[in-house]
Amino acid sequence: MQALVRPLAEHDALQQLTPMRRAATNIIDNAEAFERLVAELPVDVARIKSVAAARQQVWWDVLERYPHLAVWVAGNRSASVEVLAHLAVHGDMQTRLAVASAAGLSEEAMLQLAHDHDDLVRMRVACNPQTSRNALSALVDDPCTVVRKHAQARLAHDLSGTALPPSYLDDISMVDLHLLH
Repeated sequence: MQALVRPLAEHDALQQLTPMRRAATNIIDNAEAFERLVAELPVDVARIKSVAAARQQVWWDVLERYPHLAVWVAGNRSASVEVLAHLAVHGDMQTRLAVASAAGLSEEAMLQLAHDHDDLVRMRVACNPQTSRNALSALVDDPCTVVRKHAQARLAHDLSGTALPPSYLDDISMVDLHLLH
């Protein structure tokens, strides 16, 4: 059962959108540069995730001028805590999934995502190694069985989620996995 749940937890929303090429790091200084980077074919997911903004205002400009690129901003490692907090309430589920997977997310944003209406977003929060004890505690009574069990197991066995016993999913059925949406 763990083999079925783990891919859901580790799913990369950006990877689903495009194939990955080589990793590269560079600095962008305006929204248009980021838009051009995303528009390049073939799309280089690793490069988009690792590109750094010369200043955080660049990310706000991207969101204002190119709102359809929000998922790419959410998946970028240099996006600030404030930008991620803003995107934690974004209307697009893929964007919230990317935020829920981010390292360095504020406690407030993590708690916001722990109460998200989408099971997959809450599952991503439950599986994020950076999720706080407080956010995991918010998930122990989650209506989704898979989310609830994962949060309970992390709190009981391993807060990081890297050494959970295989038995923690024994009570999960295929129906529970199917209901995870």
